[in-house]
Amino acid sequence: MSENNETGAADTSVADVPADSVDSFNLEDLINTHFEDPVMSEPGLEHKIGLPYDQIIKHIPENGRKVIQNLRASYTKKTQELAQERAQIESLKEELDRQKRMMTDSDWAKGIRAAAEDNSELDVWDEDGRKASIKREAAKMMADMIKPLQQEIAHEKRSVEIEKFKTAHPDLAEHRVEIAKLLMERAELKLEDAYYLVKAKATTKREEEERATKVAHRTQTKEALMKTSTGKNIESGKLTQPKFKDAWSAYQWIKANGGR
Repeated sequence: MSENNETGAADTSVADVPADSVDSFNLEDLINTHFEDPVMSEPGLEHKIGLPYDQIIKHIPENGRKVIQNLRASYTKKTQELAQERAQIESLKEELDRQKRMMTDSDWAKGIRAAAEDNSELDVWDEDGRKASIKREAAKMMADMIKPLQQEIAHEKRSVEIEKFKTAHPDLAEHRVEIAKLLMERAELKLEDAYYLVKAKATTKREEEERATKVAHRTQTKEALMKTSTGKNIESGKLTQPKFKDAWSAYQWIKANGGR
């Protein structure tokens, strides 16, 4: 089976395949099949074709088009299966998070912590006192059991907060060395506190440098104007004698500058 392409050359056709076996083609089979053809020798190899799909498909034999369609159907099925799996995973994750919150932040968990931390004196010889003592010991045991979970959740929550803060303050990376140094020096600081302290210091330093630059520029401008108008050497504190066109001009300049 062969067809002519637009240039008149004969297309290479696949062998006829029985209709009942065409549906066996899928992505896994294609990926795991080894081909001698150099065009398809490497699974990860990509080619630039430069033509739209419809211009290529119309030159492919019918069995070849069936293979492509089956692969499209296989891909669609896989993406749907992956979407369902992701939805199930998200549902399980939400349920796990709900159970974690119940074990750490619910009224029940708060009641356990309160009972475990109750240090009031109890009369163990009294029946109510004995019951209260047993409940307190049970609460302490339960509090010890859920403490690692509480720490894990607190750590996860803190990690999310840090990532959000980094996203909201992209310039944090510019000050990471100063922030790390400050956090090592002051262990009680949080990342956010260290960032704002370093940022404030950097801003103050930059403003001081800008003010110093402006002052220096004004001073240089003033000195240049004074040199031009008086002929004095400001840096050395000595008079710079100008050139004179005659003796009378020289006498007048010397007299004006304290000469005799």
